Amino acid sequence: MTEYDNTNSGVVYKPYEDQKFAGAGKLNIEGTDYKIITVKESLSKGGDPVRVVYARMGVLFNNDQKGNEKAPQFSGPIDTHPSLRMAAWVKEKDGMHYMSLNVSEKQQTADSEAPQSEPIHQVKDDIPF
Repeated sequence: MTEYDNTNSGVVYKPYEDQKFAGAGKLNIEGTDYKIITVKESLSKGGDPVRVVYARMGVLFNNDQKGNEKAPQFSGPIDTHPSLRMAAWVKEKDGMHYMSLNVSEKQQTADSEAPQSEPIHQVKDDIPF
């Protein structure tokens, strides 16, 4: 049996009926601040509700697809991995909307690809002519 490889991909669905946004804030762990949210949910049917704590991983910005329907609708940096970025596409299957996620290396921009010029070394001419 072939195992599905979900490396560098993910999916976001609408919250379950028992999941409710409970709050947002920050948490400091050993000197590092984390932006967090809490979600109130039941761990099992009939179980007492708990508040699950989630830490911010990154941010998704609206993309200008510039006429390319295959381009991601959202993308942004990943806080925990500065060399990576997330991209997201809104999709629908069987009447259910979801967001498909993909993680990739950050693309080089035109500015970052430009070769760096060598510094100019000035020579002092002490010859008195």
